[in-house]
Amino acid sequence: MSAKPAKPTTIDEYLAATSPAQRAVLERLRRAIHAAAPGAEEYLGYGLAGFKHGGRPLVYLGAWKEHCALYAASPRTQATFAAELKDFEVSKGTIRFTVEKPLPLALVKRLVRARVAENAARKPAKKTKPARGSTSDADVTAVLASLKRLGKPAFRAEMEPHYGIVAKDAFGVPMAALQGLAKRLGRNQALAEALWSTGNYEARTVAALIAEPERVTAALMDRWCRDFDNWAICDTVCFKLFDQTPHAFAKIEEWAGRTEEFQKRAAFALLACVALHDKNLEDEALRRGLDLIEAAAGDDRNFVKKAVSWALRAIGTRRTALTNSAVQLAKRLGASNDRTRRWIGKDALRALNKAGQ
Repeated sequence: MSAKPAKPTTIDEYLAATSPAQRAVLERLRRAIHAAAPGAEEYLGYGLAGFKHGGRPLVYLGAWKEHCALYAASPRTQATFAAELKDFEVSKGTIRFTVEKPLPLALVKRLVRARVAENAARKPAKKTKPARGSTSDADVTAVLASLKRLGKPAFRAEMEPHYGIVAKDAFGVPMAALQGLAKRLGRNQALAEALWSTGNYEARTVAALIAEPERVTAALMDRWCRDFDNWAICDTVCFKLFDQTPHAFAKIEEWAGRTEEFQKRAAFALLACVALHDKNLEDEALRRGLDLIEAAAGDDRNFVKKAVSWALRAIGTRRTALTNSAVQLAKRLGASNDRTRRWIGKDALRALNKAGQ
């Protein structure tokens, strides 16, 4: 079996993976973007070639099997150029084109300049509270003592038989109490990482609630994902923290190939979370998510198949443009001879049909 290609980490690597014809067109657009927005920063966002200016997203470029796309990152600015884009396939925030019929460079430059002006007119980004640079053993000890006081033996006894939460080290603290403690502590990345290192279930839950998304690195996401040992901590971290990071979609694609049950669950729990929460995520990325769902639908492990179904339902109820694709996939899976694929398809289809009523 040939080695799986490494995921791109730069725009150069992203473009190197496209066809020669696409690469030539996209390189011209790349130069046009820099000409219209001097000082623009390049990065990979949502699996696409992204450009920032003044710290804010500007535009994205993407290459697909049958077309390329410019993502204007602003439907309002895109609408300004509607007349000039009438010969191209456009949707909310997306302009599709082919190598045979590329976007005019002059039009791209005007659109980018309009995006720069739009960003400049916006209010300055809200400054985040300075992060505490360190934490002490006493801080961790104090939090653990609070968790122990909040623990309820009766709740601890029910965690596994009633809720399916298997945790070796736990006090039995209900989620409402954990959220109250996290609110009092406030955002604190250093304390979050120290609490995670304790291995205690409730301490790790609090860590997810107080961590600072902007300081969560891809490496930290990998470390925490490897520690997932039950569905509750997996889902809480994905729902409350990981889906707010810029690394979310890259990790979805990476973790979908993992073999460990809760690491693989994390891929699809996170996919469900970004579908529910990230309003700027392009439909193209979520269609890639549907491909990941179809590939993983044969995994019969309980916590994986439930997350796969959750992701399919979340994508299908996100917006009308994705509903038909999700329903068609659910029907294909529901008609499968494989028991797990059939269960996922029927489970998702019930929810999607109910949402469409």
